[in-house]
Amino acid sequence: MAKHIKKIRDLNILTKKHPAIQTIINTGNAPEIHGNKVWASSYFIMDFLDDNPPTETTSILEVGCGWGVLSLYCAKKFNANVLATDADKNVFPFLKAQARENDVKIKTKVCRYENISDSTLAKQDIIVGGDICFWDELVDALYDTIRRALKNGVKTIIIADPGRPTFLDLAQRCKAEFRAFLIPYGVSDPANYDGYLLLVSN
Repeated sequence: MAKHIKKIRDLNILTKKHPAIQTIINTGNAPEIHGNKVWASSYFIMDFLDDNPPTETTSILEVGCGWGVLSLYCAKKFNANVLATDADKNVFPFLKAQARENDVKIKTKVCRYENISDSTLAKQDIIVGGDICFWDELVDALYDTIRRALKNGVKTIIIADPGRPTFLDLAQRCKAEFRAFLIPYGVSDPANYDGYLLLVSN
């Protein structure tokens, strides 16, 4: 069983071959919007937060959470109040399996990020998201979500990506309009991955 669990940054991450994950896959309710694995950009944000830790009980919203490993990390490592959101309801059984393995509880909600309410945004200190700007139509939606988040008092927004043209387009728009920085970023744990962080702050 242990060979189907990866120990990454104090989390036990179940791989696709783990029986709990296989059981979910065999139900036939597969994720519909690329939420079929842990995407590498999540590790960029974990690494950044390790070096820039939030205070305890910080409210963190993850958009496009997928299997929720980044959300679980924020809750377990920093004792954050986490809300994990995704447009695809079929990712949440995978998230819950990962949460059970790590004895972590977080709130979840099925929601596209452009539909996250202003009242929900106003309760957040930090918004995070990895590998969430992969279609052309997502650029406008994510830009507007960032704009509304800043308007509602969110202090920090951290978006990570390997460097897709859509993400770089979003980054340039944010740099032109907000206090935003595009930072080349890389990690060596759990493997060598390179990409970018987009940091936006109030």
